[in-house]
Amino acid sequence: MEDRRFLHEGERLLASLRPSAANLVVDLIRGLLDTFLISLVLLVILTVIWWFSFAASPLLFVMALLVFIVLFAVSYRRWRLWLHATFRVTTERILLQHHASLFASRLTTIKWPQYQESFIERPTILDLLFRARPIGIRYGTADAQLKTSFPSLRYATDLKHYLDKVDSAARKGHMDEQSLRPFVAKPRGRRDAELKIEN
Repeated sequence: MEDRRFLHEGERLLASLRPSAANLVVDLIRGLLDTFLISLVLLVILTVIWWFSFAASPLLFVMALLVFIVLFAVSYRRWRLWLHATFRVTTERILLQHHASLFASRLTTIKWPQYQESFIERPTILDLLFRARPIGIRYGTADAQLKTSFPSLRYATDLKHYLDKVDSAARKGHMDEQSLRPFVAKPRGRRDAELKIEN
């Protein structure tokens, strides 16, 4: 069940999408680099301690165990961050929550009066394999333009058109349920069938 505690009173959730598996694969590959760097620092510290303590414990076994523990911890952290990454669209704003690094999860809020345009960014090979695309958004004012992006979303092109539709409805003040239906993250033929079932 979708967590809706973030919604304001009278605010309606129009879309909630998660990044594709391509983003998880990229994160796990980055996790290998994280593991290497963290393990390198810890192994240097461990080696110095071992040399000064003259411990009889097998150093190679301890090093291998340490690397495994770091790899598990980093992979688990990356997976948890990926699980919580969400692209949400409501009648009042766009909420993009995704992780910028291993230690930071960023939440960007864009209110509809700030929204300027959305665009599809260049996909990676993994995005193409998983049929996903990164989506970017420009927002702010004419004088202070800001840009943010969300990695690897399935149906990103359809979502881009949907954002333009919601923006148009927001400008006209037509954000009611009759004129603005929720986004259905399915192929076009199946999307229409699902909307008929909801009605």
